[in-house]
Amino acid sequence: MSNWLDSDVLIQSKNGPYGFDFAPTFWKWLERAIDDGKIRSPSRVYEELTEYEDELADWAKAMKTNGLFFVDPTQSVQDAYRTIADHVKAKYVTAQAALFLSGADGWVIAHAKESNGVVVTHEATVNKDSKKAKIPNVCDHFRVPCINLQDMRKVIGGLKL
Repeated sequence: MSNWLDSDVLIQSKNGPYGFDFAPTFWKWLERAIDDGKIRSPSRVYEELTEYEDELADWAKAMKTNGLFFVDPTQSVQDAYRTIADHVKAKYVTAQAALFLSGADGWVIAHAKESNGVVVTHEATVNKDSKKAKIPNVCDHFRVPCINLQDMRKVIGGLKL
């Protein structure tokens, strides 16, 4: 089962407790998990990460060359994304739906849904009446498991900081 990483997991890791200079072991652990097929991310996440010129963009570019981490959508993933997009457009106000669908969030969910995987994000569930579309809420609607980075670390294991 693959863990499908949202952009914010990598961005917050880089900006927070797992900075490249402070915790290189974390990034090596991620790379091993990628090589083992335990961690994946949609190609749309790659696009988000490489919008800026920083260490994370450089790391993402290096990870793209291995062909294992950033995954292009298959036809079934595209179909799943369409279903997710229809749900988001129907449930949330236009501006919030557009914001959610403009990024990689729907793609992360679609890939996880089609591969029987797990979404990994730092986003938290919001009240069901919220006008904001959040990954955990959309995952819940489609019965796609959704965890945070710390839970993924426990499931995968092997990280010693």
